[in-house]
Amino acid sequence: MELVCVAEQIEAACAQQTEAALQNLARELGYTDPAKTATNLRLLKEATGDCQLVARLATQALVCADPVLGLNNLERLLDVHTVELFAAVLDDPKQSQQLLTILGASQFLTGILCRQPVYFQELFTNRAIDRAKSEAIMQTELSAKIADTSTFEALQEELRRYKAQEMLRIGSRDLCGLADLIEVTKELSALAGATLQRAYEVCTTLLRSEFGTPMVSPDGDEPIEATFTILGMGKLGGEELNFSSDIDLMYFYLSEKGETTGILSPRSERINIIPAHTYFIKLSDMISKAIGQATEHGFVFRVDLDLRPEGRSGEIAQPIHNALYYYESWGQSWERSALIKARPVAGDLKLGQTLLEELEPFIFRRNLDFAMLEDIKGMKKKIDNRLSRMREGEDNLKLGRGGIREIEFLISALQLIHAGKKSSLRLRSSLAALDQLAREGLIETNIATDLKNAYTFLRNVEHRIQVFQEQQTHNLPTRPEALLALARRSGFADLNSFMAVLNQHRETVATIYHQLFYSGDDELKSEVRPEIDALFDPRTEPEEIKEMLGKWGFGNPEAAYNSLQILKGSTPHRHLTRQARHHMERIAPLLMQEVVDSPEPDMTLANVEQFLSALHARGTYFALLAENHKTMKLLVNLFGTSQFLTRIFIQHPEILDALVSGAY
Repeated sequence: MELVCVAEQIEAACAQQTEAALQNLARELGYTDPAKTATNLRLLKEATGDCQLVARLATQALVCADPVLGLNNLERLLDVHTVELFAAVLDDPKQSQQLLTILGASQFLTGILCRQPVYFQELFTNRAIDRAKSEAIMQTELSAKIADTSTFEALQEELRRYKAQEMLRIGSRDLCGLADLIEVTKELSALAGATLQRAYEVCTTLLRSEFGTPMVSPDGDEPIEATFTILGMGKLGGEELNFSSDIDLMYFYLSEKGETTGILSPRSERINIIPAHTYFIKLSDMISKAIGQATEHGFVFRVDLDLRPEGRSGEIAQPIHNALYYYESWGQSWERSALIKARPVAGDLKLGQTLLEELEPFIFRRNLDFAMLEDIKGMKKKIDNRLSRMREGEDNLKLGRGGIREIEFLISALQLIHAGKKSSLRLRSSLAALDQLAREGLIETNIATDLKNAYTFLRNVEHRIQVFQEQQTHNLPTRPEALLALARRSGFADLNSFMAVLNQHRETVATIYHQLFYSGDDELKSEVRPEIDALFDPRTEPEEIKEMLGKWGFGNPEAAYNSLQILKGSTPHRHLTRQARHHMERIAPLLMQEVVDSPEPDMTLANVEQFLSALHARGTYFALLAENHKTMKLLVNLFGTSQFLTRIFIQHPEILDALVSGAY
């Protein structure tokens, strides 16, 4: 419909004050809620007095993710601010289209625009929408806005105002196609880093004004000023934050061996001297509240400290030597995975980097670690089970089948297996790591490309979900109209084409993930003959097992039976971890089948028993054998033909790494 015609109909309907005519016009234009749109058209005409302008805006809004929402939010915006504020933008077709794109896609960003005129002026009048920002620029801007001597309440308020301003800029650039995924996630992460740094600086000033400077003697030498660092984990560490991410943090400081200098009392006495540890606990708590506490102005980022050593039971801030001892003594596989993305984000960055360098032997082990691979499978299985119970597996872009988490698991597992020997793989960015895995030949180039495309698409859709109302969700909408709006926010004209591309990416990811991370239990089971399975059936009587062993060529069925009990991990003196027992249960039937088929089953079984008993890191090697059936068969064949080579393997089980590494 021509703009002139639309303008004339709006003019006539408003002059006659007939809502029905405006509703018919809205219906003809294609609006799905003619009544609401008719009201918006009338109010826009009253606010601007320009039917030609309203006609253009009404047609421009039709390309928004949600045209009804876009026009309604525009009318809402003009209602809370003076029309003069928007005049220049509305007169410019390009800028008015950008404005309608934002208003039709995000209630969250619309809410920011409605709060104060300054947000609109900064975005459009000052054209912040056209500018990218580095973390250094954000830090400079925050230093200008928040004085070193600010109160804690002023710090909280100004951080939240700045967050709103920057979320509006970043989100608008994203929705208007002015920034790609990497730039958007990097800037969101920079915003978190800059606000953390300013919070650290102001909170430090506030604490020192009350307690003085923390001085410590880490090595028993002269006291030095204690420094403090904040490590960003997860998506913050990888510079991959989304629009509603928690920020995972860990707080560390130089040493607890000291105290603060205190402050001078009116009588020139030193007062308020507290232990260094107490000082840094207070500092950590203040920073967490400065960023994460919900106030009348909202929050900056939700703060999650659960990844720290010992989790929720651990101290909120810890000296670095405690962290080193914890990870060296008690660190688990999931903590190694988490630390891959760790990055100093605020405070003393050098101290944070030193800590991470000290932790490299824990994070990146030089020997192949198949136990880690099994841990990742176990974690993914738990996620799958939980989602199945919640009945949202197919709707969850992050945790569901073929989702973001499967890509992240795949990347981190390959990094943990190979980055010990290939330092080039020690990358925090998921997309950069995929590129490097392909360059190293650890995954095929076409697979890396498919995963990158899927990751980019899924993360973009995740952003389009979260930017609507800043909700911390990864689920697809359930209402058809909301799902269509998401499709349009994601750049698709209709729902069917959006779902087709989404499902194709998820199927690709699920297939690749299954190929690389599927459980080999079914394959192992299919390779084992039924009579061998009977040996491991608890219902089979001991005498029946001994009789079977005798028929299969064992000269001493009694000794073979005892060895079999060790192989099954069922003897009292055999202390296997739960994980090691799981791996042994997987490989034992196939191992026994190879033993039975060997020329000298008695010698072979005895050597297998000795080898398995000699292993120290049992879980790791059991997992390795479970994933490499040919290696398992070769090993058993060797144990049945050469005592000399058997002794070498028993004395040096790490040879298995070399035996397998050619396949990786």
